[in-house]
Amino acid sequence: MPEDAEDNDTPMLIGARNPFVYAEHKSDDKIKWHEMSLDEKRKKLKDVFKMPYEELFNPLNEESPLFVQAGDLRPCTTVSNPIWAPNPEGSNYTVTSRLYKDPVQGDLPDCYFIAALSSLAFLSLIPGKLPPYTYTFYYPPAVVGGTPTADRPVVVTDKLPLDATLKYHYSKSCTAGEIWIAMYEKAFARWINRRNGTDSDTPDYSKICQGDPVLALMNLTGWKYTPFDSLTDPDVTTSTATKYSTKNFTDGTQIFIKIRDSACKTVGAYKVAKFPMVAFTYDPRIEPLPAGVTYTDATIVGNHSYSVLGVHTIGANNYIVMRNPWGQLDPDPANLPAGALASGQWYQTANLADNSDAIFALKASVFRDYFKGFGWVYQ
Repeated sequence: MPEDAEDNDTPMLIGARNPFVYAEHKSDDKIKWHEMSLDEKRKKLKDVFKMPYEELFNPLNEESPLFVQAGDLRPCTTVSNPIWAPNPEGSNYTVTSRLYKDPVQGDLPDCYFIAALSSLAFLSLIPGKLPPYTYTFYYPPAVVGGTPTADRPVVVTDKLPLDATLKYHYSKSCTAGEIWIAMYEKAFARWINRRNGTDSDTPDYSKICQGDPVLALMNLTGWKYTPFDSLTDPDVTTSTATKYSTKNFTDGTQIFIKIRDSACKTVGAYKVAKFPMVAFTYDPRIEPLPAGVTYTDATIVGNHSYSVLGVHTIGANNYIVMRNPWGQLDPDPANLPAGALASGQWYQTANLADNSDAIFALKASVFRDYFKGFGWVYQ
């Protein structure tokens, strides 16, 4: 059996906290990150978390608060004794934007879920909601590659878990007044708790800490995915699978072609995702990293999930276009190879080098090294 065969159909535990939101809550300060220089951001994070910037993003650093320790040695902490009330920062769920640039992950290490939401929003698959807020989630089929089964609907109120000062710590929207991301997150938490035997409008959010981003796409849509099985289908260029380990590709070009030809459509001059798609990085605490790979900044983060929005070509260079659910990037990542990130316009993004929308394009060869896998769901 190939060394990574178990990765293809075993649910993963992917998840890192958003340090930018977490820093605001830890310092009790509304930080204007987008008005700060890179050096100012790095200094602020260093001061708040009392550790070097690079060590904050190092999954092997047991003192970093961003990572839940494998094996529950470092539990996923949530707001203690929450006050359940509408978010005082806004409660208008009926606004029409529901943009893929809206989701911002909060203090929970549930990037797998927030990245999946952004991917759905990119394809305009997030419906508008009016009270009562009702959601349907889907559990996996009995047979791999089969059609997921709809569970009975989940109904939630707009009461969210606030801390003692009435601040909301979990996922939110970049658009003021919207709570659609928060409501989806709460409904998903209630659904996961219900599947574990507890059904309440005040769910335990620790139950959604870390997860599998491709499985989350299935849970949200009821669409299918098919894991790649290198035992029966060794040719990744013709495989009909939709969930892949990057180790099964000989180079980044193969990955670029697979995504471009199997999961993208042409919109004007651009190749954009036609299916909801995600990618995820390695957890060096439980598996060895490819040679030369380290995670030391806010652009490519260890044990983290990203939305995949499409692909892009500039000259002879091929790129994978993604979005970080943190809503922030490091515009000058020190550990990436030179030329790893693209600049210039892509689809609805004015400049891929602008880190303010968390959208970036990573060279396909670098993607293969730094990312453990990627996948999408289909009808």
